[in-house]
Amino acid sequence: MALCSYSSKLSTEGYTVIDNNFFNEFLPQATGDDVKVYLYGLTLCNTHSSDDNSLDTICKVLSLTEEQVLKAFDYWQMMGLVQVVSKNPYEVRYLPVRAQSGGLKIRNKEKYTDFNEQIQNIISGRMITPTEYNNYYTLIEVDHFEPEAVVLIAQYCASIKGASIGYPYIMAVARDFEKQGIKTVSAVDAKLIEQEKSTAEIKQVLSALGLKREADIEERNLYLKWTNNFGFTHGVILEVAKSLKKRGGFIKLDELLSKYFEQKLFTMEEVLSFSEKRDSMFELAKTVSKTLGLYYQNVENIVDTYIADWTNKGYDNDTLIFISHYCFKQSIRTLDGMNTVVQKFFKLGLVSLASIEQYISGILKTDELIKEVVDKTGLVRQISSLDREFYKTWTDSWGFTHEQILLAAETAKDKTNPMTYLNKVIANLNEQGANDTKTIKEKLKEIKPDARKTSKQTKQESFEKHNYSREQLSAVFTSLEDVEI
Repeated sequence: MALCSYSSKLSTEGYTVIDNNFFNEFLPQATGDDVKVYLYGLTLCNTHSSDDNSLDTICKVLSLTEEQVLKAFDYWQMMGLVQVVSKNPYEVRYLPVRAQSGGLKIRNKEKYTDFNEQIQNIISGRMITPTEYNNYYTLIEVDHFEPEAVVLIAQYCASIKGASIGYPYIMAVARDFEKQGIKTVSAVDAKLIEQEKSTAEIKQVLSALGLKREADIEERNLYLKWTNNFGFTHGVILEVAKSLKKRGGFIKLDELLSKYFEQKLFTMEEVLSFSEKRDSMFELAKTVSKTLGLYYQNVENIVDTYIADWTNKGYDNDTLIFISHYCFKQSIRTLDGMNTVVQKFFKLGLVSLASIEQYISGILKTDELIKEVVDKTGLVRQISSLDREFYKTWTDSWGFTHEQILLAAETAKDKTNPMTYLNKVIANLNEQGANDTKTIKEKLKEIKPDARKTSKQTKQESFEKHNYSREQLSAVFTSLEDVEI
């Protein structure tokens, strides 16, 4: 154990000093992962606990794999900032940061003489700095690119950006190739041939988008994704690009083509049909939102999230507008709320406006029967959701007929809270197994359950287009509450 050491509090609340040379000489060309590993490892130098100061800790805190962390330390060892003193167990020693005077310390500099000359001839518009050479050496020594492969990549980039091209672009292309496992001359050559074949076509797409420049590596990769992975022809890609009318670049075009791919639309006829349908869906989205009392400047997300799904289920514009009016009257003022109603109608097999109106008509007929029962008890009011709940239990669950319920309702006249009283009466009949009219008449003379006070009034409103009252629509809403989705 060391004679002197930092307290745990000082280790966590203290400071880590970083040499300015690190920021000036090393940080600009390092990757984000490399920098994270270096800086976090530097803080661990102040931690003496073996549990916290470990490879596992770095991986967990930085969300990196062990391979990524080891690769970063290999990079910093090549840059002369750390020394890997042991690989089992893995141990790293941090070294002083000194300004680079001659680039990367390479034991056998002569082996890069031809490479340096080739790269400089390609980037003839400026002199290559030692820092830039270090980046290329890292590709070779740490990332295991073949030197000739790096030369090919530089040559390809210079053909696009010119002889004065900056090295960050070359490194970006190299890193992109590394992600794809392309590090050998043959693999790089095959990739470049594939990209060159599409150069003329990509220029046409750029022109259609109103862009007067060469495509960068990301745009070339997108074009290859559209053609190779998605299966779109150049003609379709070009027509979709023209449809943007120079509003948006490759990113917007990629969003559209990705959407068409998800919808399995591959020909122009399919795309045009979808576009026309989509225009209609935009108008529908505005109408539905307005009916619900909502306003959105951009309804594209509404189309993608709700309208497309509803129309795919078979709902037409008139039906969805009708449902939106129904939702508004039921104080359902959100798209999520309307979506729940739509899904419940769909679960019941109700898709057309006629079927939904027929369903509502059936509910309203039941409401008429319930109103007859309420009137029979002597109440003078509109029916409530509790009345509907009672009636459904009496008929569906207990099996009483409407006529039998009316007989029982007569006993509830002049009682406090007649419907609650009536529910107790019918419950007692059910418990005693009275299921025929004769027995019910006899039992009704004997049963006198207590009544409890309850009151619930509802307010009548008209439903503009179809003349449904709020109470009538409430019956539909109540019935839908039982539908599971």
